[in-house]
Amino acid sequence: MTRMRGWIGASSSLIIFIFGSAALWGQQKPAPSAASPGPAGNANATTGAENAVPDRAASYYHFMMARRDEELAGISNRPDLVDKAVAEYKAAMAADPDSLFLRTQLAELYYRADRVGDAVREAQAVLEVNPDEVDAHRLLAGIYLHSLGESDAAANSEATLHKAITEFEAVTRLDPKDTDSLIALGRLYRLTNQNSKAEDTFRKAIGSDPGSKPALSYLAQLYIDQGNYQDAITTLQRIAPADMDPSALVMLGQAYLQTRDYDKAVDAYNQALEQDPENQELRQYYAEALLEAGKSNEARTEFQKILRTDPNDGAAWLRLGHIDRVEGKFDEGREELAKAQNLLQDNPEVAYEQATLEEAAGNDDKAAAILQGLIKSSEKSDGHYTMGEAANRAVFLERLGLIYRTDEKYDQAVAAFRQVVDLGPSQAPHGEALIIDTLRISRQPDKAMAEADAAVAKYPKDQQLALVRASLLGEQGKADEAVKELNGLLTGNPSDFEVLIAIAQVDLGVKRFDDALAAAHKAEAVSSKPDDQENAEFTLGSIYERSKQYDQAEAQFKKVLATDPLNGPAANYLGYMLADRGVRLDESVRYIQKALQGDPNNGAYLDSLGWAYLKMHRPDLAEAPLKRAAHLITDDPTILEHLGNLDLAQGRPQAAEQDWERALQEWPGSVGGDFDATEAASLQKKLDELKVRIANGQANEKPEP
Repeated sequence: MTRMRGWIGASSSLIIFIFGSAALWGQQKPAPSAASPGPAGNANATTGAENAVPDRAASYYHFMMARRDEELAGISNRPDLVDKAVAEYKAAMAADPDSLFLRTQLAELYYRADRVGDAVREAQAVLEVNPDEVDAHRLLAGIYLHSLGESDAAANSEATLHKAITEFEAVTRLDPKDTDSLIALGRLYRLTNQNSKAEDTFRKAIGSDPGSKPALSYLAQLYIDQGNYQDAITTLQRIAPADMDPSALVMLGQAYLQTRDYDKAVDAYNQALEQDPENQELRQYYAEALLEAGKSNEARTEFQKILRTDPNDGAAWLRLGHIDRVEGKFDEGREELAKAQNLLQDNPEVAYEQATLEEAAGNDDKAAAILQGLIKSSEKSDGHYTMGEAANRAVFLERLGLIYRTDEKYDQAVAAFRQVVDLGPSQAPHGEALIIDTLRISRQPDKAMAEADAAVAKYPKDQQLALVRASLLGEQGKADEAVKELNGLLTGNPSDFEVLIAIAQVDLGVKRFDDALAAAHKAEAVSSKPDDQENAEFTLGSIYERSKQYDQAEAQFKKVLATDPLNGPAANYLGYMLADRGVRLDESVRYIQKALQGDPNNGAYLDSLGWAYLKMHRPDLAEAPLKRAAHLITDDPTILEHLGNLDLAQGRPQAAEQDWERALQEWPGSVGGDFDATEAASLQKKLDELKVRIANGQANEKPEP
């Protein structure tokens, strides 16, 4: 039985018939010559005659009958009426053989009756006569577009795709105001990765219909896919508020998240959820946005709502486990992640979150075991990995190596990072950078430089490796050489951001504060992504702090925290800066505790907290975090100095003497810290004074921290 696609009502045809045919019949071609026979004639038309005279009255009659049969066929779903309509169209064409309009109408009937081959042949025949017959192009474009989802063979699909593009290009050339065709053409350009053409076409559609929600939505999605989030936001904001449905609001929320405008992201997702409150996927988006905004309690509430509706939602259990891990509720987090693992079996994200939790809880051996399991399960016997498989495996290996490095198991860390290098060119440069940094931290500067030289020679176009090598030069007292090499990497493009930050860091290391500030401000000016902007602000804050411009430093760190409330390094730096100066100590502790909430076993953060408590004359509170910090980071001269201060405050002058002597022994080889020659000289003076007091029996006098 013939399947009928849908029908145009025939009621308007009678009105058109009565009031005239000019608009209906459209362009006529000249009468065919004897050498060009037309369709079969009727009693009033001489078939094939050079000067055939069309019988318009008969043609109108048969056209009206065809439309009547067409409408009845659509109402009753009777194929025989389709055949009658076809016959009537042919009779109308026989009476007026030069009417392209009639042939186009017949082609459309064929298509609606699912006689696609006949429709294509009839439309192509029209275009052979008049290549600019827009309705024939429009019909073919629709046929090819619909066929894309029905084609089985990839080659046929590709051919059909290009045919659809060709026809839509013709339609939009002939009818530049056809918004629907412009949108369809833009989408086809996207399918063929012709993004610049797609953008231009969507813009034309918006020019034709400024309020077109589909055109604005597709253009915004294009911008999101390209990482151009600000333009996506601007485009979506042009959609009328009444037309902002959940799909548009989700896109808007996604773009706001990427630009770190968390409150607006939360609002967008909330609006979407208000429109469809039973949609659990929207609730998931909303909860994730709350989490990104640092509103963990509100996020927890939303995930719990999801679980009340569906207790088997593994993703919700996973996110609750993440929240409890961040908040240091490790037992609750373990239970939630166990439920997630049961529901999301073989999902590596769950196991990775479990490893992260155990690491945060200080169970490095257990975390390493979980990661080793992930690495084993992701291993391919032939060593061949897809890009996605290689990326996942690199993440597992990097995390394992970092745990080893934290535990000062440097050989095992390097071995893990070597496996990252073995994953191939897509991962090798980053793996090399990790190896170089590990050799540097383990105080093997010559090996680190040799590794860097070899890696740069092997991957000369990799910017990360060039930056790592230049940073090594700076640390080894060759700041001018490092800056010269870094300046050679500048291109005048946004990619200069990382180079400028590296220059600022090198200059900061040798206390060229003005030069460091100049480079950091240039980096801030070229930063095009929220992460880059945040990095520039953090770097500026550290430069201002080191140059004792504390108000400016505080302003920069607060900028970071305003856009990223969960930024632990910024919170810790700001808290430590206040503590070190002995000002606003309660506020200092709050900042540091916020940093520790996300990373409770971070030795640097624990040292900051202990130091703040010492400044508050609370050695009882300082003892636990400082001793934990010294256990986690055994060779940091700053931590050892603070531990000595704690020992002295608790009446253990000989222990303080030992701590300070160790600090002075460690500082020449320490890397990446603020303990420099000036700090060493100051500590040496304190140590000498302490030795004198010990010798004179006055060691229990407790100086200011």
